[in-house]
Amino acid sequence: MRRALVVLLGLFALVLAAPPAGAHEERDSEFPPGNGTTPAHRPLRQAADVIVVCAPSSRDRIRRIRDDRLRRRNLWLLDRCDHRNLQAAVDAVEVQKTNIYVLPGVYRERPSWNAACIEGYDGGVVSYELSHSCGEVVNLVTIAGDDPEDEDIVCDSAVCDLQIKGTGPSPAAVVFRGGFRADGDWVKHNGIKADRADGFYLGNMTLELFRENAVYVHETDGYQVNRVVTRYNDLYGVLTFTSDHGLIRNCEAHHNGDSGIYPGSAADVNATSKKTGPLTRWAVEVRNCNMHHNALGFSGTAGNSVYVHHNRIHHNGTGFVVESILAGHPGMPQDHGWFSHNLIYNNNVNYYGNVDGDDAPCQQERPADRGHERGVVCPAFPLPVGTGGMMVGNHNYVDQNEVWGNYRQGFMLFWVPPALLRGDYDPLHQTDNSNHNYFTRNRMGITPGGKASPNGLDFWWDDAGVGNCWQDNVAPPGAEISHNATLGHLPDCDNPSLLPISNVVKTTTLVPCAAYDRYSNPSPAGCNWIVTPPKPTAESIAAASAGADQRPESPAVPLMVVAAGLVGAAALRLGAHRARAR
Repeated sequence: MRRALVVLLGLFALVLAAPPAGAHEERDSEFPPGNGTTPAHRPLRQAADVIVVCAPSSRDRIRRIRDDRLRRRNLWLLDRCDHRNLQAAVDAVEVQKTNIYVLPGVYRERPSWNAACIEGYDGGVVSYELSHSCGEVVNLVTIAGDDPEDEDIVCDSAVCDLQIKGTGPSPAAVVFRGGFRADGDWVKHNGIKADRADGFYLGNMTLELFRENAVYVHETDGYQVNRVVTRYNDLYGVLTFTSDHGLIRNCEAHHNGDSGIYPGSAADVNATSKKTGPLTRWAVEVRNCNMHHNALGFSGTAGNSVYVHHNRIHHNGTGFVVESILAGHPGMPQDHGWFSHNLIYNNNVNYYGNVDGDDAPCQQERPADRGHERGVVCPAFPLPVGTGGMMVGNHNYVDQNEVWGNYRQGFMLFWVPPALLRGDYDPLHQTDNSNHNYFTRNRMGITPGGKASPNGLDFWWDDAGVGNCWQDNVAPPGAEISHNATLGHLPDCDNPSLLPISNVVKTTTLVPCAAYDRYSNPSPAGCNWIVTPPKPTAESIAAASAGADQRPESPAVPLMVVAAGLVGAAALRLGAHRARAR
């Protein structure tokens, strides 16, 4: 087993000529204490204070509201309008448990574009101190709740338990638009950022056209994002990072260059649990959301203790991912995701043509010329187009989903070597991912109406991991669950998998895509993930299943070459670390 692991690591090292792309840049972050709670919607009469924001067009927009009661309520709020910009309203908060109401209109927050405090900022990672004193350097609106002189990361200011709500009949009535400057560059990296802002609530609005994220929640204990639309952003619609007690619901996320919803490094509250299945404590719950036409619908690097249920995840490049691949994320390796009662279908939209070639829209030098506002998506990372869900983690419970029409595969489970992809060289960690995952009671290749709509394969697995199992999954009448397990069958939950390392042949087919870069290497040699698979047929499914006949054998790779590859990879990593240190 040790020799096989060395060979696998060597093969990875030989193929990876450079380190893979990293995730979003962020300051060193940690999980909050976890003593908070998820905030509920607070009615106006229960607010400690009320602040109203309106736009010049608000009165005309309010008069067009058809609902008499809602129109009268908005007119009443309009008479109490205090501010034209949300940031000014946030800065005016004097007491915790304040409600800010944003009336119908389009908000550009122009005072944040060239605030005096921005002078001297030349890019790079933003510290919390800078976020607190001058969040405008990267954010359209910033809610920073912790005193930077404290040694903790607990919200202790007037903006704790702040609720910001659009007052229109739908999220489309209140729009926060980043967009582009006169020179064609992005206005801002992020739309609204809640930074150490415990108890934050955001509801009933649309945010669009940001260089990174429309909504960003960071190091926050207790947040809710409800009835929010996020679209046309270069990376994420909603990003949360090292946060706890979160709820994202009734949302829509579309045409984002990475994922629509991304709870990265969610608080690892079940790290010590050995159970796979429903638990009583989740770091974030995502429910009743519609994630479509993104490069990736839902994702979570170190997406720990995420409960994702009753969502529609469709017409993306890939439906969802939780993984232990990218470095720099607290809570590695990923553990304890619960995916249940989701509709995961037709995730075959290929946006990689937007980045391939000098004339491709995503290769235009000015962001304003790429067509983001028209739905042009520029994929940030390599993902297997045609896949419903992909997992590289532990104790994930994938239960009672309906999964159909994904041309490559319904679900994908595989191992990654921490030494070469996360920079973790501890020998005891090299098999720390893709163990104890359960796939149970899923309806595969069947539409809700009962029509057969097969996946390319129902389950793709690289044979790696201890404790993985597949049981009671349902195929269309007359068909069987399709898969590529080497032994000819998928282990059931009475006899789960036992081998910690993967099939060499399967693993090495995944490696070329690690070299993807959407600007410098948008079409890496040997990477078939970025090619749309054809619509599945009985013959193509049989051929994909035939990959199970590829038995792991001792590769004809001299040990000297393997050792050289490992040394080369280590040198690349060390050089990269030193360069960053300088």
